[in-house]
Amino acid sequence: MKKIFYSFLIFNFLTVSFAQQSKEFEAKYRRSSLYSVMIDKPDLPYASEIKKNFENSPIPDKFNNHNLSKRIYNLGELPTDGSDSPILSAIARDLVAKWFNRSSKGGFNMNLIKERGFYDASALDVVKAQASKRGLDLLADAGEELIGKTFVLINEFKYTDKAEVAEKASGWLSAIGTIADYAGMSDVSTVTTLTSTGAAVAGKGYIVKSDAHLYQLVWDEETAAIFYNEYWADDKTITPAKKKAFDQSTIFKLKYIGTDTSWSDIQSTVFTSKTDEQLIERATVKAVDRVIVKLQKNHDQFKTKTPLLTVEPLTAKIGLKEGVSKKSSFDVLEQVEDENGKTQYVKVGVVKVDKKHPIWDNTYGAEEDNMNSTVDRTYFKKVSGKEFFPGMLLVQKKGK
Repeated sequence: MKKIFYSFLIFNFLTVSFAQQSKEFEAKYRRSSLYSVMIDKPDLPYASEIKKNFENSPIPDKFNNHNLSKRIYNLGELPTDGSDSPILSAIARDLVAKWFNRSSKGGFNMNLIKERGFYDASALDVVKAQASKRGLDLLADAGEELIGKTFVLINEFKYTDKAEVAEKASGWLSAIGTIADYAGMSDVSTVTTLTSTGAAVAGKGYIVKSDAHLYQLVWDEETAAIFYNEYWADDKTITPAKKKAFDQSTIFKLKYIGTDTSWSDIQSTVFTSKTDEQLIERATVKAVDRVIVKLQKNHDQFKTKTPLLTVEPLTAKIGLKEGVSKKSSFDVLEQVEDENGKTQYVKVGVVKVDKKHPIWDNTYGAEEDNMNSTVDRTYFKKVSGKEFFPGMLLVQKKGK
């Protein structure tokens, strides 16, 4: 029989903070993991700044940072059409190695999985776990909840100087759609309008288009069995043969999920104090954030979870950066643990954005643009469901 625990009880997920009179909880929950890379195009303007900004840009906090040391790939190195390739298999192997903290000797341990999954260390002893059904179930749970929710995002950027487009458009176009077409974004319905202030004012800044190709690490029963039985060893038991076997393994795969396109229009004027490099930085980060939102709306397996922060009122640390709008609605999930420790998620209700409150603007640079804002969360209203508790998880409904 399944045991149902509220999220603030499972795995000691929550620690209570008494810093504010209204009780708020800092939820520790299992996130998907992300390795984000870009394809280098040296002929782009500000190519070196583009690469630097990308490498320094933060992974969205709704994901675990699973970046490998290499973040920049040359054009042609990675497939962008969904096809398989030896380099994708090598990346998949390196992602697995990172999950198991592979040492220079070739040995593995479960420390990162314990840390990210909030498991008891002794429960994840691989040798002991393989001797019992509960142990095997916990290893399977870690695989499903953590390893199998590892994603690779391959970004291709195109940068367009708005001043160049505005100059061409000045005098005969309003530029609605024109800048988008010029940048290869024919699906964009509206962009910055050239006004009577002149092309030089409206055209200041950059438009960034991002084509993002999403892959997911394959971690199924067959892959897990081969790994634990043929490759697994800690630093005390590793042998040269096992180390070589993993180094040469080709069993690890990345599964193509899909491709989406998004863009970021840095709406600035000639009166801005920001340099071109600073505008490029903002455009790069925002384009990536927006294409992640688009991929999440189109691919359920890529959606992130967000814990409820408070229930009176209903609030969560999610906002414009995650694509929340006045029309957004979310399923509320409760975590379910069976007798063997495996985790499931049960829908217990639905909430929608409370239009009486502003949506939290947590986009890149928002603190600087809105220095007087005191909004640090988004408010919701219950649509249906039973009693909610802090730490229950929100997942945006499809198409919202």
